[in-house]
Amino acid sequence: MLGVLKPRGVVLALLLASCAARQPLVEDPRDWRARVYLAKGDAALQARQWGVAAACFAVARASRDSQEARWGQAWASDRASTLRWAKQFEGSVLSVAFSPDGRVLASGGHDSRVRLWDVERGTLLAELQGHTAEVHAVAFSPDGGWLASAGRPGEIRVWDWREGRQVAQLQGHADVVRGLAFSPKGGWLASGGLDKTVRVWDVGTGAEVMRFEHDDVVIAVAFSADEAQLLSTSMDRSARVWDLGARREVHRLVGHAEKVESGAFSSDGRRIMTAAADRAVRFWDARSGQLVNVLRNEGDVSAAAIDARFQLLVQAGWDGRVQLVEAQGGAVVERLDAHPAFVMSVALSPDGLTFASGGMEGMLKVWSRPAAPADVLLRGHTVWVEALAFSQARELLSGAEEGLRRWRLADWQDMRSAPVEAEPAVSLAVSPDRKLIAAGTLKGTVRVLDAGSGRQLLELSGMRGSVRAVAFSPDGKRLAAAGDPDLHLWSVPDGRELGRLQGHTAKPWALAFDGTGHRLASGGADKTVRTWDVDTRQPLLRIDAGERIRAVAFTPSGHLVTAGLKQPVRLWDAANGQLLKALDEGPVGGLSLALSPDGRFLASGGVDGRVEVWGLPSGEWMGRVGGQQGFVSAVAFSPDGGVLASAASDRTVHLLRFESIAHPTPAGAGLEALLRRYGLVWDEARFRIQLKPSAGSD
Repeated sequence: MLGVLKPRGVVLALLLASCAARQPLVEDPRDWRARVYLAKGDAALQARQWGVAAACFAVARASRDSQEARWGQAWASDRASTLRWAKQFEGSVLSVAFSPDGRVLASGGHDSRVRLWDVERGTLLAELQGHTAEVHAVAFSPDGGWLASAGRPGEIRVWDWREGRQVAQLQGHADVVRGLAFSPKGGWLASGGLDKTVRVWDVGTGAEVMRFEHDDVVIAVAFSADEAQLLSTSMDRSARVWDLGARREVHRLVGHAEKVESGAFSSDGRRIMTAAADRAVRFWDARSGQLVNVLRNEGDVSAAAIDARFQLLVQAGWDGRVQLVEAQGGAVVERLDAHPAFVMSVALSPDGLTFASGGMEGMLKVWSRPAAPADVLLRGHTVWVEALAFSQARELLSGAEEGLRRWRLADWQDMRSAPVEAEPAVSLAVSPDRKLIAAGTLKGTVRVLDAGSGRQLLELSGMRGSVRAVAFSPDGKRLAAAGDPDLHLWSVPDGRELGRLQGHTAKPWALAFDGTGHRLASGGADKTVRTWDVDTRQPLLRIDAGERIRAVAFTPSGHLVTAGLKQPVRLWDAANGQLLKALDEGPVGGLSLALSPDGRFLASGGVDGRVEVWGLPSGEWMGRVGGQQGFVSAVAFSPDGGVLASAASDRTVHLLRFESIAHPTPAGAGLEALLRRYGLVWDEARFRIQLKPSAGSD
């Protein structure tokens, strides 16, 4: 899901052309530089180069701070992998592997040495010497105590790496060994190489117990979780599945047009992944050998790794690119220009939060992914979600015609919902003390529920038609609801009716109290916005909006914000009805509004399926959130302002972490440290942010 900034490709081209001609378009060089790096940051966002984008926006803010640059830097920083450490060697880094607990990384390369590293600190734990030429493959035993390494001319060495002692040497391959894998129980070791053979060894005795053959070089091997099958990939453009009990080939996976670089079984043994130089990643049914899915890449694939549950794929390219890809649909999660040339090896830690890459230039890099996702998409409703409200800081309510659901947001890796009640809930409001929930129904009633238990406390009736808007006053003592066409007021918690507000000639869809609680705004299908004195229940103001109104809100300064069909989000003087500003330019229109608890941000949900965010009181546009289909029917901020939620007609609820956007780092602060965090340098003279040269180690 991408936070989109306004397109600046033409602006960037003009600015750079002007720079080349030494005729700046603006007099102040700070404005010039800010515009250039805003455009560069926008381009990096589109490419999902989060680290580059964060750096570009940081440079733009150092020149001229803006809401848009703050949004861009925060959006990118929340998604960017950071460079934990890097090491430089003579010759290529040909192989990398994480230990089963993810705390140790093994590397091998052209200098014939095997090194083991503390993943957290980047310190060298052991250096194993014995190979006489380059090391092409490394693999840990299941308990992490032993390490196998292999390369040229073909011998395989098994080490007790903690003691630095070789415990076995397996000989039999006639040429370079490219692939190694321990069986899940640790008793077997599989190998494959340039002699076109796949061999299985008894680790305890060192004896070769099985051998299979390909038509060309064998590149990678992998065991199934139950040890019943072995997968091998080859330059013959196939991957083959071997039955280790029957000692025969059971599946030949063909379809790749180039050599198959990598392969893996899923942890449940049901699927197989193969990645090839033909820019394709293929997924197969392990039982039948049938092709299930194909992911296509823009660039060549030189190496790949996947987590055990087949959720995240790490791909490396000949152009130095390393990218993270969703294994299910193929969406690019992040792209890093990690190396200046060919990436020889990649590995993903068991928890999926750390990955390593080894390059032809001799750099070994270890990267850390964000510990929690920056946004998530929740599914659970079977019809479109019409209303959202936070009952607690990390507890979200979603309402639809199928009923009310509660989402616990404590763990963003595993969010689940539970039904509160089956009665349709097409509008929602939570009292300021978070103790009561008001839910508008399709039957002209409002159900008042206990926020903790979901137990019904009151049922307020007397309205016609569905209740499409409800609102609590700031002190929590009054509840307003939109009938058809009258507005109804009740006293809370006793449920005593206070009166009706009459004037709308068609159904109201929107309600909002101002900060004092004495004024109420409403808007609806009669294309008007009205304000009311709640104490006297008399009308104060009428604004003819020209089209149907779907949302209203008061700003902390007392201005009125409106959104509706075929109209922009607009800011009005609530005292005299004067239009102060149109916040967007789109004619499509909006359906929902939400203000952050501190009143600094305004979010709107549109018919175009996107959420727009503005800074207040300036009304300066900040950014846009995509990722949902159809129209955005509801938006809501959490009570602490740390989460922005949106509901759409595609039956999803999207959650966006908002802390970094709401509380940005100071402009210009820690720029050098930020660049180092992403392995980048800033070439100020040439207006470039680029990969840090391979000079020394961190």
